[in-house]
Amino acid sequence: MLVLAPLGGDANALAECIESSGLQACCLSSATQLAKRLAAPDEPEALMVVLTHEAADADVGRILADTMNAEPEWSRLPILILASVANRPPPACAVLDREIESASYVLLERPAPPAVMVRLLGTLAGTRKRQFQTRDLLRRLEEEEKRTTFLLGELRHRVRNSLAVLRSLFKMTARTSQSVEELSVTFGERLRTLSDAHIRLANEAGGENTLATLVKDHVAPYAPDPGQVTIDGPAVRLTESVAFDLALVIHELATNAAKYGALSVPDGLVEVRWLLDNDSATLDLSWRESGGPPVQAPTRRGLGTTLISGFFASEGSAPELSYDPDGLAWLAKLPKDCFALTGDANIRGQDCQPYQS
Repeated sequence: MLVLAPLGGDANALAECIESSGLQACCLSSATQLAKRLAAPDEPEALMVVLTHEAADADVGRILADTMNAEPEWSRLPILILASVANRPPPACAVLDREIESASYVLLERPAPPAVMVRLLGTLAGTRKRQFQTRDLLRRLEEEEKRTTFLLGELRHRVRNSLAVLRSLFKMTARTSQSVEELSVTFGERLRTLSDAHIRLANEAGGENTLATLVKDHVAPYAPDPGQVTIDGPAVRLTESVAFDLALVIHELATNAAKYGALSVPDGLVEVRWLLDNDSATLDLSWRESGGPPVQAPTRRGLGTTLISGFFASEGSAPELSYDPDGLAWLAKLPKDCFALTGDANIRGQDCQPYQS
């Protein structure tokens, strides 16, 4: 609570009353200090402003009016003015009445009984705290709306991807099948594993969040030959949030590899490796393709590229995505609070069969 009381020991007396209510007081000595404190972005937000009659001049009224005009709709800064005579309000009140519609100030004639002051301070502080709760709720709703919009876009993108992958898998299966019966059986198995991968992706937050499981589950369905995929790295468990986000990225890399890259041809290879960086305590994760068709960077940035490039970009360590002549390469760093080494033996090998559900 901000206190502006320039005469005698008023500020100290008010601060004692405020702190006896379990709240924190910040005593200011001038209108200039009040203006700076209200505008300081790195200071704790004020629950309310307490003024004595002598402090509530027209300049202070304009400072408070400017503050209120700059506030969002959910907010209204409470102001308590201790007036010498209740029916003769100080100049700040006239400024607030003129410039602010339904200005939220309370005029209390002094001396006020301590019990009344304590109850009033608690009520006004509680009102302000509920305003902050409303603000936090609005922010969470905005974040959820953005995430929902992203996921709907990802769903549409994934459906388009799935159709393209199905066509590619069918062509490759038909090319290697010796009969219609073999084509039916082999392609049916691949459809089942593809379906399982989509189901696991939808339920990623509740699954077994090990990195090896995630890679196997989301890459193997797109590899016509399991030997085309190699994984290598220590046994790692991921947090739920990063497991879901990483599953989206690995799924995107795998579908792109099946449509255009190393998994679209019989001799293509994908290497997925991760290693603990002892200096930064991050986990370095890489996806490298080789043996596939010539790679070209896309001419436009679609949702898939945005997803792959944006993984942990907000953490200041955006992934590296390169379209090398040998094949696509993607390198990312997982922050140390997103994973834990389990102490099990390293995961290493080819023949990347998916884990069975």
